[in-house]
Amino acid sequence: MVPFYPNFRRVKAGKLRSTIGFSLLLFVSACATRPPESADLRAVDPVGAVRLFDAGQRAYHVKSTLSHQSHLQILALSGGGADGAFGAGVLSGWSEAGDRPEFDIVTGVSTGALMAAMAFAGPEYDDELEEVYTQTESGDIFRNKSLTAVFGDSLLDYTPLKQQIERVIDQALLDKVAREHKKGRRLYVATTNLDAGKLVVWDMGLIAASDHSRRVRIFQKILRASAAIPAFFKPVYIKPDPSREERQMHVDGGVKAPVLIRSFMFSHPARRRTLYVIMNGQMKLAEATEAVSPEVTGITQKAIQELMRGLTYKTLYQGYVTARHAKADFRMIAIPDDVSATEDALEFDPQEMRELFEAGKKLGRSGKGWMKEPPRLHDLERVSAR
Repeated sequence: MVPFYPNFRRVKAGKLRSTIGFSLLLFVSACATRPPESADLRAVDPVGAVRLFDAGQRAYHVKSTLSHQSHLQILALSGGGADGAFGAGVLSGWSEAGDRPEFDIVTGVSTGALMAAMAFAGPEYDDELEEVYTQTESGDIFRNKSLTAVFGDSLLDYTPLKQQIERVIDQALLDKVAREHKKGRRLYVATTNLDAGKLVVWDMGLIAASDHSRRVRIFQKILRASAAIPAFFKPVYIKPDPSREERQMHVDGGVKAPVLIRSFMFSHPARRRTLYVIMNGQMKLAEATEAVSPEVTGITQKAIQELMRGLTYKTLYQGYVTARHAKADFRMIAIPDDVSATEDALEFDPQEMRELFEAGKKLGRSGKGWMKEPPRLHDLERVSAR
């Protein structure tokens, strides 16, 4: 399972990682070093990434690679850490209902990245999804480091997460992704190039279908980067140009886009288009479960959580507007407010995750809970249907 940069839920203030991360990190960040990197390569789109902007920073026209079809169906899976159990449940219940589409395009960010790979491969991976999102514990994702971690590049050791990804993303799954890519379907995953502060969208099917001898490792590495929560997990370094040694620092895609929806995904010719968005979290107007602790760590934590909550809503709304301008139907589902989401994005409690999975599965099976627009829109914010 892939954690997501904490957004909806509260990270408990008393934990060592939170206290160190927010009160000392600013003072010791200079202790970590890296080799000199060339400025000209910091913002280059790596091999395997979709080109979104040209050299003049204007939106680049991504040409359609899909043939004309009657109904273009897109699935976007958000981040959410342990709350990803909800999305896994929705997909599983949807399969049981018998009307889950074979999506033409699947996208994922952070926890949604690993989920997207399995969703793209099809319902045959539902059992794997259920296992990952109901039987995983915190120790299966990370290990605590000693106090010396504040002098390095991360507070936690995510070796267990790396091993989880390597277990799930094997040659068989990669071969399935490659076959579906050659049929015309597309799988996209997002990371954040922290050196340039830009979103990177990876064409994972293209990588899977390549003849590169290390394509499995590259695929796994990108998924790990999409989940690399800044400061908590070690960044992933990627060479934008394989012929050179310089590397870019990539972290959690949720830093730039908590859910991945881009206009080029709607450019494929079709008589009808539908965007399905599964939000692995709650879309509450306010989060006032507890009063903010009157100290630096508590205030900083809450401020960052609210920044991320605002970014999530903004990104979702932008996706809604994009879909409507593309004359696409918009459908989104999120954890209902009356369902208990996890209290800590970095705590994986199998019992809590099982409850979330079952809640999602019930909705997925019944077909209920899908909204036609983001919550709480004012009249002037709505984009009319076709």
